[in-house]
Amino acid sequence: MHQITGILRQGYAAVSRALPRGGTLPAEDWERRHRALVWSTWACLPVLSVYSVAEGYPAWHTGAHLAAIVPLATLAGAPRLGRKARTAAVSVALLTACALLIHMSGGMIEMHFSFFVVIVVLTIYEDWTVFLLAIAFVLLHDGVMGTIEPHDVYNRPDAWEHPWKWAIIHSLFVTLAGAAGVMAWRLNENVRLRMHNAQRELEQISLTDSLTGLANRRRLLADLAAVLEERRPSLLMLLDLNGFKDYNDSYGHIVGDSLLERLGGQLRDAVGPEATAYRLGGDEFCVIAPSPGEERRLEYELFVAAALSEVGDAFTVTSSYGSVLLPDEAEATTDALRIADQRMYAEKNGTRASAGRQSSDVLVQVLTERVPELGEHGDDVARLATAVGERMGLAGEDLEQLTHAAQLHDVGKIAIPDAIIGKPAALDESEWEFMRQHTVIGQRIISAAPALARVGEYVRASHERWDGDGYPDGLRGEDIPLAARIVAVCDAYDAMISARPYGIALSHDEALIELARCAGTQFDPAVVAAFCATLQAGDYSGSGSSSPGQEPVTLAKPRRL
Repeated sequence: MHQITGILRQGYAAVSRALPRGGTLPAEDWERRHRALVWSTWACLPVLSVYSVAEGYPAWHTGAHLAAIVPLATLAGAPRLGRKARTAAVSVALLTACALLIHMSGGMIEMHFSFFVVIVVLTIYEDWTVFLLAIAFVLLHDGVMGTIEPHDVYNRPDAWEHPWKWAIIHSLFVTLAGAAGVMAWRLNENVRLRMHNAQRELEQISLTDSLTGLANRRRLLADLAAVLEERRPSLLMLLDLNGFKDYNDSYGHIVGDSLLERLGGQLRDAVGPEATAYRLGGDEFCVIAPSPGEERRLEYELFVAAALSEVGDAFTVTSSYGSVLLPDEAEATTDALRIADQRMYAEKNGTRASAGRQSSDVLVQVLTERVPELGEHGDDVARLATAVGERMGLAGEDLEQLTHAAQLHDVGKIAIPDAIIGKPAALDESEWEFMRQHTVIGQRIISAAPALARVGEYVRASHERWDGDGYPDGLRGEDIPLAARIVAVCDAYDAMISARPYGIALSHDEALIELARCAGTQFDPAVVAAFCATLQAGDYSGSGSSSPGQEPVTLAKPRRL
């Protein structure tokens, strides 16, 4: 039984695919075809009048014949009626004209062929209603009327005796005639569908950058005009790559195109579905996004700009940007693009800080807003770590990355519940297990900005131990990045000398004794030595700020940071 059902369903599906859908004719095409058929309906009146007179019918009889067509033709031309009603009116009117032609001819068999002609003509509506009406009309006319007045419908004795038999035969002929129209109808639908798809593809191509798949300049101008016309609060960003020309010259255009394609994908993913990313040509990109608001504007801009960055062993590609709030800062397309372009080149010429620095500043501000003490603690640790890093020979980008890592080493704590962060007593083991996730969370937050990827690695490793008993990865010795080892010592010192609600702050000398005692187990001995030398030389003066959520550093006890 299931097999039979499956076969029937497959057959039905195959027939459905083979038949036209119907109702897909564009409104403009339908109106044009309908007008032609309405005029054809009115044209039937003089033709039938002449034929009626020629057949010897009196004037009143001829008028009675035509009275059935006039109201239908009038309804068909009434624009307030829907398409279905007007289609039905024309169909019934033309079928009625065929029936009158048969009646006037005394049932001449040749006149029945007018049904077939009309059915084929009506297929230009591409509507299944026509066929249902036609078959029903033929059955009623040839069957019911043929039974009541057989001599007016048929001119053959056999048809007089069996009108329903001939009604069914004629209905079959109508169906066959309609099949020819259906085939043409199906072909028209296929051609129209292919043309529609081709037109849509051409429109898409005309609005899309062929290399990255992003929207292009033409689409930008259209979208920007729509945003300004509708006065939708939006952010326009123009972005230009830094370092791409050198990359392109060094590795060739094919590799350069691959990088552009990858960066375009990163930009699309970064802005999300609510915004639109564009490539304007060369190494210029653009974004139109719903306005993030003044308080989140800088954070959003840095996040978007960071998506257009790629760093390798021998190259660095970043981006400069200029932004405009719409419609507040510009109400015309040309003004919006001009202002954004000016601001972009102002940044490109160095009037703004680097993307990495800005990203770091944003995260530090987020951390400070969440827990002000953590922001102050981060500043202290950063100042001390920078001084220690300089003493240990770090410089340039390496020193800058260390400073960022020191400032952001606690950023993961913004995901820790307040009940744990602000607990006025020592945390229990389950709470510490939760707290120890903050370095992993911190790396995940920081790494959202590609320019800070290395900083994220340092933050993740900032609670590893020299002896391998740290977390989260159990790194040992020099497997721990040097920057992370420096942050660990500076963080521990600042925590020890800070006043905490669950412990008494140590003095400067006591904190140094603890660090020296844990050198070689918890801390890198070389870093501890550099740290002590830095403080003795007076290169650093910290505030000793408290650090909520910082593990108490009573290092004589078997506890780890």
